[in-house]
Amino acid sequence: MKKLNQSIFLLLSIIGFFYSCDNVDRDVIANYGKEKNNAPADTSITDSTETRVRKVLLEDFTGHTCPNCPAAAAEIKNLENLYGDKVVAMALHVSSTFAEPMPPTFPADYRTTEGTAIDDFFKISQAGLPKGMVNRRGYQGQHILPYQQWGTEVNNIINTPLDAWISMKNSYDDNTRKVTTNLKIDFENNIDDEVKLCVFLIQDSIVSPQKDANTPGGKDLDYVHNHMLRKGLTSAFGETIFTNPKSDTPEIEKSYSLVLLPEWIPEHCKIVAYLYKASNYEVIQAQEKKVK
Repeated sequence: MKKLNQSIFLLLSIIGFFYSCDNVDRDVIANYGKEKNNAPADTSITDSTETRVRKVLLEDFTGHTCPNCPAAAAEIKNLENLYGDKVVAMALHVSSTFAEPMPPTFPADYRTTEGTAIDDFFKISQAGLPKGMVNRRGYQGQHILPYQQWGTEVNNIINTPLDAWISMKNSYDDNTRKVTTNLKIDFENNIDDEVKLCVFLIQDSIVSPQKDANTPGGKDLDYVHNHMLRKGLTSAFGETIFTNPKSDTPEIEKSYSLVLLPEWIPEHCKIVAYLYKASNYEVIQAQEKKVK
């Protein structure tokens, strides 16, 4: 009888073991990746488990003496609320008409060498601001868009098949104020073109006066500027990383560094990277992550 009981116990243990393993496997599958929701956020890393999706670059050409530009910034916020991190935005302060310092109320100069070069090439501010580009589509024709059309263009692009993916990992040294971004680029489709890469530093939460047509007195002295282009880690039009890549092209790794100026608060800064076709400047993928 004792041997029979031992046999029964052994049989039940084996059944329980496989049942438990099945439960554990199902739990692991069901909760895969969710454990990071309870862990401290590491926003500087593009997680390898992150779903690969097409992200859209939205370039907002603006200036602190442009009274209608806050409405364009509000539209960016609406699109971010709608699409989350699928929208990668940059605000380029450009031109002597809209971004020239005007002391004492508007003493700052937020123009950059890279932003000016991009504006001069695409001739955005010449068309009046606020204007922008969405993935730079329609270059030499319909690439300059009023902010009222940004949402339609983003919607037309955002669920199209993925051509490339950018993984990004940023590290920051508090002592030297140096940020380094390490990128891995993986092509998902064949692209019959020269592909170029641009990398920039942007900053959020900059409190500085702004003309605003919807504010009493026509200006907001405590306006909060976001997505502001600060500096390029590459030149304005980047560098070629591959010509005619295929879906089986080996992963490409790139690294760039920049020392932040004192007024560039690392906790408010992000690195933005994007890939574009050299023939027509159309952006095929974008990515952004916090510096710190």
